[in-house]
Amino acid sequence: MNSVMGIGVTGIHTGLSMLEQNGNQIAKANIDGESSDLSKPAVGLMESKHQVEASAKVVEAGSETIGTLLDIKV
Repeated sequence: MNSVMGIGVTGIHTGLSMLEQNGNQIAKANIDGESSDLSKPAVGLMESKHQVEASAKVVEAGSETIGTLLDIKV
């Protein structure tokens, strides 16, 4: 079960890293003053959000499963 939790946490970390990268691209576009196509980083922000949400559900499901297993053993 720890591997499931690890996968979920890794997914959250990956999503947050993607969020940071896309946010930086958007921020740099505003600083440079150039007209940039922000559609890719904007879509990337949404993908990052979904990545974190899905990974959090994996962690939650793993936690609930561990709790259920402990309840059965007790």
